Amino acid sequence: CYSDLSSGINAEYGENDPDITHHIVDRPSQSHQFLSRCYIQPQWVFDSVNQKKLLPIDDYVAGALLPPHLSPFVNSEGYLPPEQVELLDRNETEDKEEEEEKKEALSAEEKRLAIMAMPKKRKILYNKMIHSNKKKAGAVNKLKRKREELDENREKKKTATA
Repeated sequence: CYSDLSSGINAEYGENDPDITHHIVDRPSQSHQFLSRCYIQPQWVFDSVNQKKLLPIDDYVAGALLPPHLSPFVNSEGYLPPEQVELLDRNETEDKEEEEEKKEALSAEEKRLAIMAMPKKRKILYNKMIHSNKKKAGAVNKLKRKREELDENREKKKTATA
């Protein structure tokens, strides 16, 4: 943390202190910069706290286009941005647990027989649930297509400016 020594009672470090390694800035450029510091945007702090580890600073340098903020409160159902998917893929233990749960799930034939044995009211409720899940899947696919189009447009802009 940095704050001017004259600016407050709790100021611990001066601007010229060599112990400062990360400098949080909210403007794309600074009037003067120290070579020993990493100049990063505030979102890096929040994203690092949410992931419970220090993230690479390459995506958060001053003036860079920030990655999407990934909320820690989103569940894994529905649409996930590619960045969130990448973070989830890094955690292999969760993936292994999911695979074990899938193995324990009923086979297709067992499901069909279970549906046939259901009372009419439960079968109607089950069909409504299936319909709702299909609608959610359609919304997820629509969001994925939009994200792909957005990524393609960004790539076109990058190549056009380069």
